[in-house]
Amino acid sequence: MRRTDRFLNLAEVRLERDRLKGIRDKHQEALVEYWDLVREPAFRRGMAGDAFGDMLRAWRPLRSLSQLLRVENGAVGSAIGLAMGARSRTVKGRLFAWIVSAIAPMLLERFATPERLEHIATELKRSWERVKERVREGNA
Repeated sequence: MRRTDRFLNLAEVRLERDRLKGIRDKHQEALVEYWDLVREPAFRRGMAGDAFGDMLRAWRPLRSLSQLLRVENGAVGSAIGLAMGARSRTVKGRLFAWIVSAIAPMLLERFATPERLEHIATELKRSWERVKERVREGNA
C-alpha cells in the first residue's frame, strides 16, 4: 500500500491539530450541557414520565383496552349498557340501561373530541400538581 503525505510542513500539522481541538472543545461543551440538564430533577421527572407513558402505550393489554374504548366501535355504550343492565332488577331499569347504551356512543362521539379530551387531561394534571403542592405546603 502506497503512503501519501497529507501535510507538507509542520505549520499544516499545527493548523489541523488546532481545528481538531476546536471540534473536541465544542463536543465537550455540548456534553457538559447535556449532563447539567440530566442533573435537573424536573427534567428527570419529565423523562421518567415520558418513558412510563411510552411503556404503557406499548403494553398489549392496555392497547387492547384502548381500542375497545374507542368511540367509533360503540363498545363503550355497550359496556355501559351491560353494566347498568346487570344491576337493574326491573323492566324500567333494563329499559333505561338499553336507552343509555344506545345514546352513550352518540354523546361520546359528539362531545368527546380529541381536543377536549386533551384539554381535560391537561386540566387534571394541573389540578393534581396543585394538590401535591398544597400537601407539600401543609407538611412544611
